[in-house]
Amino acid sequence: MSAVQITGCSGAGKTTIAPVLARRGLAAIDTDDDPFLARFVDPAGNVVVEEPAEPDFAWLARHSWAWNPARLDELIAAAAPATLYVCGGADNQLELADRFTQVFLLEIDEPTMLARLDARQDNEWGRAGDSREYIRRLLPGYQDRLRAFGAVPIDARQPLDQVVDVILSRTLANSATSRARKPGNHSGSPATP
Repeated sequence: MSAVQITGCSGAGKTTIAPVLARRGLAAIDTDDDPFLARFVDPAGNVVVEEPAEPDFAWLARHSWAWNPARLDELIAAAAPATLYVCGGADNQLELADRFTQVFLLEIDEPTMLARLDARQDNEWGRAGDSREYIRRLLPGYQDRLRAFGAVPIDARQPLDQVVDVILSRTLANSATSRARKPGNHSGSPATP
């Protein structure tokens, strides 16, 4: 079983990348589309039944966007033997990073992020209540933490096809390196990512 995570702050392009990967014949999911995987939870870990339409800072501070580890494992296993491209992020994603062979960070600057949030038609996150200011404050630390963790940074301001091509070229290079380093493989020297 193999999985690759493509993460980034809101507006970085995770949701847009998932169908592009699927059109290229790859197993890909937008984690926000699976209600059994991604959901708001309270401090005790209970799933929030009804989210406020206009969340304020107090509500956002008390709740987190979390992935269900068992559901993530199910989705990865269901895609096997194919690599599953998991497009999305969660507050507990670093705790679940051992599920991924690679993690890509779609880096974005604040003006681009805000412009993309404003242009979205199907999602009020980033415009409703205090969510915009919450995301604005989250962006720098979020990207710093993921970079420090070892996520591969990708400039998400590039055209979509270029972003996808970079991810796939680095995924393939990583796969070739992994195969070359396996015991008993005599295909020559390992590829460089």
